[in-house]
Amino acid sequence: MQGYNLIYLLIFLILSAFIFMIFFKNKKNHKPSIIKKEELIKNYEYEMLKLISKYENDKTTLQKKKIEFLKVASNELHNNIFFDEYEAKAIIQKLASF
Repeated sequence: MQGYNLIYLLIFLILSAFIFMIFFKNKKNHKPSIIKKEELIKNYEYEMLKLISKYENDKTTLQKKKIEFLKVASNELHNNIFFDEYEAKAIIQKLASF
């Protein structure tokens, strides 16, 4: 009888720990949308500057690569829920001016 009580107690503790981990593991710190937007913009700027530094000696290839990058970035920004149409256009214009 004593052995069964110990087994029941261990099973109860293991299940309690498992349930605790399931419910409290999902609470992660989420970034505010302002920080996410800034990170996305900085990432696009970084990628554009990296592209410029890679093709700085070949102007025609640089022009083609910039246009390709701007098309992809524009498409991504217009489909992103964080940016409205005017913000996306402003970011693309800023990237094009680099």
